[in-house]
Amino acid sequence: MSLGICLPCILALLSLPNLNGIHAIEIKPNTNITAGSNSTWKSPLGDFEFGFHELPNGLFLVGIWFGRIKGRTLVWYHGPPVGQNYKIQFTSAGQLIVANPDGTTAQNIFITGNGDAAAATSAYMQDDGNFVIMDSNLSHVWQSFNSPTNTILPGQTLQSNQILYSKGKGLSNYSTGNFMLHMLENGNLDLRSYLWSGPAYWYISTSTLNVSLVFNATTALMHLVSGTRITYSLSNNTPTPVKDYYHRATIDENGNFQQYAYHKRNGTEWRRVWRAVEDPCRVNAICGVYGLCTSPDNELVKCECIPGYIPLDHQDVSKGCQPPSVFNYCEKTSFKLQVFEDTDFQFDTNFARITKVDLEGCKKAVMNDCNIVAATYDASTSTCAKKRLPLLNARNSSSSKGQIALLKFANDVESKIPKKKNSFNVRIFLKVMLAVTATLAGFFGALAVYYHPFTQRLTRRKKKHMESCQDVEDSEDDDLVLSNLVLRCVVSKKLELLVRHDSEVLNDFKRFEEMALVGLWCVHPNPALRPSMKVVMQMLDGAVEVGVPPLVYDMMMANESL
Repeated sequence: MSLGICLPCILALLSLPNLNGIHAIEIKPNTNITAGSNSTWKSPLGDFEFGFHELPNGLFLVGIWFGRIKGRTLVWYHGPPVGQNYKIQFTSAGQLIVANPDGTTAQNIFITGNGDAAAATSAYMQDDGNFVIMDSNLSHVWQSFNSPTNTILPGQTLQSNQILYSKGKGLSNYSTGNFMLHMLENGNLDLRSYLWSGPAYWYISTSTLNVSLVFNATTALMHLVSGTRITYSLSNNTPTPVKDYYHRATIDENGNFQQYAYHKRNGTEWRRVWRAVEDPCRVNAICGVYGLCTSPDNELVKCECIPGYIPLDHQDVSKGCQPPSVFNYCEKTSFKLQVFEDTDFQFDTNFARITKVDLEGCKKAVMNDCNIVAATYDASTSTCAKKRLPLLNARNSSSSKGQIALLKFANDVESKIPKKKNSFNVRIFLKVMLAVTATLAGFFGALAVYYHPFTQRLTRRKKKHMESCQDVEDSEDDDLVLSNLVLRCVVSKKLELLVRHDSEVLNDFKRFEEMALVGLWCVHPNPALRPSMKVVMQMLDGAVEVGVPPLVYDMMMANESL
């Protein structure tokens, strides 16, 4: 082939932008990606992809993720999620939008300003994870690195006054979460729960203006930098060099800022190499108001309500708790004080502080002050700290060792406080559900035969499985799955016959009876009457009264009368 023929090809290659040492793949105007099509815009080496990420709920989220690892880990996203056949469009006007199936604009990712509608002429997905839009001079007019979400990557900088927000809780929830990492204009970097007015639960103070958080592309270390000077190093070394590992630093949904590494050749999961907060229970409001955070291993977080309070949402206790009813402690005269070892209410939520006092003196101070329901006692300093309402940041973790929390509630509230379930009750509930499910499956199967939908008539059949509950006493074989055994025994108040050989259950038979009724509701023949999991939890906690399901009871009584 002659040089004259090759020269145009060579010139065309040389005209492409050289991003990160490799010629980038140009995305031209009038290019699009359709949700559900599996098409993406890839970086030259395939390390990153830009496109629609399918969520577990079937919707699609615009995002950037690592392209060469198992499971998509998003490093940037733009919401809200959309359905199938929506499109990401890089338009002829150089705008990046999400379009409805009918072609109209649903979301703007990047739009050009007045007078420069033709400024953007190309886009590129780079191998550093940055998606860039360029003008005809190959200057950046927009880049994802300047619009961070919850993650920064090596080579990326969090500029002064920029913020990373945690995502919402759940695999499909990419709404803004409860926490943020803020690079402040005064040079401080802090983590805080921005929904609350409390202090930052982690921060770095530099006392220097114009500071940025720089994630070094060569060393994978993070530094606070002013100009060319490092003012503070978040991490000093890492055993995971960038040539062998992918790196990311993310503020997670539990409010911690952590750096992770993933081996490029044989990695199977992300490995944490640094984190800002060692004790996850130090995160402000991690369990909401009146919530108690426990983390025995400083890894997993468990939220529960402090005694005397019930969850706002049984499916997610971290949303906080509430009292079962409103109490006026200044009108009541009878109280009970509960003491919790190695527990405290962290941060500056003090109503008053008493010094040079022992534990008994602290107890007395709480009992005698009707405006106070809780306090913490520090034996090392002989200090009693009365707490403001609402109670926030109760914790039992490595950071609260040696602390003592005091909690006051009225004596007549005890009956309204849901008793904490032990593991034995969990096993009982599993027994109940297995027994009730099997029993009612037979019962409603048989009932479908006896019930004729056109004549609306029940026909009584003499079957062994229709015998009375009293007959169960005569044969152990009848303890097996009988058609209406549970129903009859519940109504005739002889449910104990089902478990008369199970001493574990008989020791708390009242609880077993309640669970049996919950089980009847859960397998009700009419799906519309079956309770949601939230209502089931409320039934088990005693917050919702449980009775015999009406349709089940009516069917049984009608059958008995024929």
